[in-house]
Parts: sequence; C-alpha cells; structure tokens
Amino acid sequence: MIDIHSHILPGVDDGAKTLAEALEMLKMAVDQGVKTQVLTPHIHYGRYENTKADLINRFALFKQQVADANINIELRLGAEIRIGTELMQLAQQDQIPWLGTYLGKKTFLLEFPRIDVPHGSDNLVRWLLQKDIIPLIVHPERNKTFLNHPHKLQTFTDMGCPLQITASSLTGKFGDEAQQMAINLLEKNKVFAIASDCHNLKGRAPDLKYGIDTARSLTGDESANVFCSLDKLTLIDLL
Repeated sequence: MIDIHSHILPGVDDGAKTLAEALEMLKMAVDQGVKTQVLTPHIHYGRYENTKADLINRFALFKQQVADANINIELRLGAEIRIGTELMQLAQQDQIPWLGTYLGKKTFLLEFPRIDVPHGSDNLVRWLLQKDIIPLIVHPERNKTFLNHPHKLQTFTDMGCPLQITASSLTGKFGDEAQQMAINLLEKNKVFAIASDCHNLKGRAPDLKYGIDTARSLTGDESANVFCSLDKLTLIDLL
C-alpha cells in the first residue's frame, strides 16, 4: 500500500514530536502493509512556516535514521499546504514540495480550513490549474462547508481536482457526518485516494489498513485496492 498523507516527520508540525514516536509510527504502518510512506508536513503560514529547503534537510536526516533502525519502508517527502494567496508565490518560486505528477502535471496536497472555504478559493485553484498544477484536495469530508453544501466541493471536482479521504473518516473516528460523506464520495466514484493522515501513536495513529478494509466492504476487493495503489500518480523523489 501507498500512504500519501502523514505527519510522521518529527518536530515540524502537530504530528510526531520525537524521533522515537516517528519510528514507532512507521513500524505500525509497515505492520499494516504500507510499502511507501509519504511524509507530508503542514505548510501553513502563521502556524507552520516550513520551507522546502528545511523539510528536505530534515527528511534526509530522518531517512538515514529510519535506515539505521532497520525499518523496511520506502519514504517520500511532500507537504500538506493550507490554501491561501501564499500558494501563488510558492508555485512561482518552485517552493512547493511536490507530491508527484498526475495526468502529466505536478500535484500536491491542498488543505482547506475545518470550517469554511475561503473567498476566492475557486479562482486560486483555477490559477494553479492554468500553471499545470493539479491540487489534490485532502479530507473534504472533514470540512463543514463541504459537508453542508456539497455543491461547493463539486466546483473543485468539476475543475479536475482529485479528492483524498481519511481512513479514520471511513471508520467513524471523525463522527457520523464525516463518515457518511466519505462513504457517499466512495459510492459516487469521486475518491482518488484514501490516506491515514496520521499524527501520533494514539488518537491519530497510522490506520490506512482499516480504512481500506472498510472501503473494501463497500466497493469490493479490486476497487478498494485502487485507493492505495494509485497507478495514475507518479511520486517525486526530492532527494
């Protein structure tokens, strides 16, 4: 399995705080069958002002520490970037840690706030698409505006933005509303990927297997495998 969304890189955001915690999270992921783990720290101006250069340096060190710990997993680096006008500057200056390429265009994980969809978000996404950048929208089922006004999410999917839902949403950890929306998106064939979005060893532990198992019970074995094999996505190695 490929997990494209996690907060395992230690000490950079609200994810793993220590190296020991990060290594244990990776071991949990391996035990569940994850072969490739993408580390996607937040880039959120005013809160987590991580830079591409600093994340690459931290990733290189962590990658060596994982090898020293004999944990057999392929690691890649990306980022979860909060929507905002800063995105334009990041894109223009090639400061986005790209997740990979999708349909021949660069892609990254795009995060909306938990409650709203900022005014002008559709115009910003259109600008990105015009630059041959496809935002992959993460956990839309956990956004209150998308929950209550599904047509607002439709605006972005109509433009061609793929969606990633959270494994824990499917298993009910984020509540009934998020679970039902995640299931609805699956049943309507609107989900590109399922990912763990894991943050720690307890409440937000690696759980991709359980999300995929839930999807499998809803869509069937072969269909569920698509959400964690991601044949249309080519990951980028930033090192």
